[in-house]
Amino acid sequence: MIVQDAYMQDGESYFVGESLKDKVYRRHREGALVRSGASLLMWISAIPALKVGILDGVQFRGITLAVAFLVAMNIPLLWFARLCRSRLAYECLSIAAHAAEILGYTAIIHFAGGLETPHLTGIYCGIIVYVGVVAPRRHLFLVAGMSALAFILLVVLERNEVLPTYPLFGGFQGGYPSWAAVTVVLGIYAALLFVVASISAHSSGLLRKSRERLMLQTEQLQREIEARNKTEAKLRLLVDEKEILVKEVHHRVKNNLQVISSLLKLQAESTPDDRTRTALLTSHGRVSAMSMVHEMFYQSGDLQRVELGPFLRSLSSYLGSAYDLEGSSVEVRVVTDPAKATLDTAIRVGLVVNELVSNALKHAFPERNTPGLLQILLKVDSGFGELTVADNGCGLPESFDWTKAESLGLKLVHNLARQLGGDLRVETTGGTAFHLRFPIAEASEETPPHSA
Repeated sequence: MIVQDAYMQDGESYFVGESLKDKVYRRHREGALVRSGASLLMWISAIPALKVGILDGVQFRGITLAVAFLVAMNIPLLWFARLCRSRLAYECLSIAAHAAEILGYTAIIHFAGGLETPHLTGIYCGIIVYVGVVAPRRHLFLVAGMSALAFILLVVLERNEVLPTYPLFGGFQGGYPSWAAVTVVLGIYAALLFVVASISAHSSGLLRKSRERLMLQTEQLQREIEARNKTEAKLRLLVDEKEILVKEVHHRVKNNLQVISSLLKLQAESTPDDRTRTALLTSHGRVSAMSMVHEMFYQSGDLQRVELGPFLRSLSSYLGSAYDLEGSSVEVRVVTDPAKATLDTAIRVGLVVNELVSNALKHAFPERNTPGLLQILLKVDSGFGELTVADNGCGLPESFDWTKAESLGLKLVHNLARQLGGDLRVETTGGTAFHLRFPIAEASEETPPHSA
């Protein structure tokens, strides 16, 4: 089904892009289809009447000629409709079409019985109702008047024997009705036609007003939709610009952190004091961890949260290279559940992992040739994440209390755990294991765990 937009102009409806010429042709084409269909239906109805003897051959041929006239008149009518250029020509063509149509239907009434079949004047009522739907209201009473005049003229000509009569079922008993009776009948049917015209005019007025209201509402709705589409386009543009700006911020922060990290590393390499060199390299590692978070956000399509699994694997790989694990027997294993975190959470988690992994690689495995295992685990359950950094190395001294440690690294871990709103605990059985439980949004359960 094809739906066309329409609008009102001078009290009449037009399709969008439709000129007066197109409208006239469309209206007459629709009228031609209705006229042809209705007249052919009458002709088909006359066939059984011929078979049972209600109509004779002359009547049937007359009805056939009238139907042929009603169908054939559509050809010149549509041709003239193509030539219409003004409203006046449209009015004249419509009136001529109504007159020819009434003439054809009056011929059908004549051959079907004339005054004996006044019920066929319902054909005129049908014309009036159709005109009320598709034509201007001023045509209604004109068509009603032409229909009444045509029927009156038919009856007068039959009554004066100018036209032959075709009585049905034996004709009128006692001869043709008197002029007084005929006048009463004609007056009743003429009044009936004008009543139908009045009702149709009122109904078409209501229909036209409803159509106007509907079209106004449609136009208003279209304007609102266009305005909303423009607003949505602007919002999408603003969102795109914001994403570009946020990515640019992450990119610049990452570059600045990398510059700071490189400066720290260069300074460490040029410092003769071992203690100072160690401090600078440790700071270099912390800044690198923060830089990795911004790089992950820059490369990610989600600028609100970052996947912790890929970030922790990248961080562990960086730390392994920094502490030269390629030639050692120490294995670093990363296993994480799917989890996303905000920028602040990711930075804090990255710093915690950086401190704990660095401590383990520096102190847990004094002999690099001895096989060892360092695990970074992240489990997510009920909105909480549990981060575990565990090694099977030499472990902490029995008298060591990590909560009272003076090293900056463990102090930093303790403060970061508090900032995350988490709980930190330590196990020293079979090595050392730090467990940090903190609030985190759960990821989709359909994604399998990441491991490295």
